[in-house]
Amino acid sequence: MKRKILKIILSFFITMICCTLIARGAASMTVAKVKTEGVSRGSLVEEFEGEGSICAKDKVYQSLPKGQKLADILKDTGSAVQAGEGILQFDLGFLEERLTKQAQEIEKLRYRMEQQRLSGVAQARTPATAQAGLSLEEAADALTEAQNNYQEAKNQYDRVAARIPSESQEDESLLEEEKQRLRSDMDGAYAALKAAERAYQTAQGVYQIAQQDDANSQANDAIAQNASQMALNEMQVELTALQNEMDKISALKEAGGIVTSQADGVFETVQAAEGSITTGEEQIVLVVGSMEACGLIPDDKIAAVKAGDEIEAVLQGETKPKTLEIERIAQNEEGRYVWYAELPEGSYRVGTSLTYQYSQKWENSYDMLIPLSALREAAGSSYVLIAEMKPSVLGESYTAVKVNVTVLEKDDRSAAVETNLPKEAKLITESNKYVKEGDRVRISE
Repeated sequence: MKRKILKIILSFFITMICCTLIARGAASMTVAKVKTEGVSRGSLVEEFEGEGSICAKDKVYQSLPKGQKLADILKDTGSAVQAGEGILQFDLGFLEERLTKQAQEIEKLRYRMEQQRLSGVAQARTPATAQAGLSLEEAADALTEAQNNYQEAKNQYDRVAARIPSESQEDESLLEEEKQRLRSDMDGAYAALKAAERAYQTAQGVYQIAQQDDANSQANDAIAQNASQMALNEMQVELTALQNEMDKISALKEAGGIVTSQADGVFETVQAAEGSITTGEEQIVLVVGSMEACGLIPDDKIAAVKAGDEIEAVLQGETKPKTLEIERIAQNEEGRYVWYAELPEGSYRVGTSLTYQYSQKWENSYDMLIPLSALREAAGSSYVLIAEMKPSVLGESYTAVKVNVTVLEKDDRSAAVETNLPKEAKLITESNKYVKEGDRVRISE
């Protein structure tokens, strides 16, 4: 009997062990498997990567002549050149045509200048005051004659009027008739005088108008001459420019159409293609000083980079990184922000590409840093889940526990937070399935 009871008890425990093992096996298949990291102390780090190249620190720009056909580029990009050494050549036939057209333009402009000079010469004309002056003189003479006639008629009348009449009635009648005749002559002379005065005044007005017309004509002639002279001056400036351009073309022809380097350096580029006609804005670019490394800064990292920071750069064709110190930050022609750094001694080629790694610690130090992958957000608040050991029907196991945090700062990898997390907390950073507060979890070794 005792042996039978022992068998029953033993069977019960074996069954319980099997059930427990089965339950735990089933639980291991349904419980999330997570990775955890701890809390640390230190500073945040700004890190990012980028691309750049070797560029020239100092350059010389040579402008190309306008309206020439580029026949051949004599130097390869990046090759060394010496002052006076040929860099490119223009088409000689096209250059000769340009020279002929330039000479024709100069000749036409000279004809136009002669026409302009002749048009500015004042035209010969009779002054308006000439005829008006003659009329005024005639009116003055007529007025003087009318004044004399009137005075003579008045004097005759006054002499006759002053006679003492005789006692004879016949003599008195004759005297009265003579007085009436002389009175009539005096009235006629007076009327003629008034008419002569009016004619003289009219002639004076006409003369004054003629004087003003002559003054206006002289002023207009002066303005026309000034305008003509200004036009001539402008044409002279144009002629000088055409002549200078012709001198340059002639010099280029004498040089066989070859443009030479103005300084010792490295040929970087020419802003024109073979066979193209120049506009006068193209330039030859020469590297004449030392070279430096430069790299584009991501738009969201511009504020983080400053002079004095260090970067690790790997040049194309090399495997070992070079530690460079940023000298300055500036905008390039496209408006992008670029860092520039001095290169260590060595042989470099303009245009060589590079990749770089930027890593800089923040100035502030924090007591609690957590991995950014552990940070979660919900309803406008931040929190983390930690794996904490808790008892269950199957024994003690890890459970996801929610802990609220206040984020102070963060970089691309970590976040500085304020919280009551214990320093030994196991922060859940990864899981093979979705995990929420209260879920059982298994920690991946």
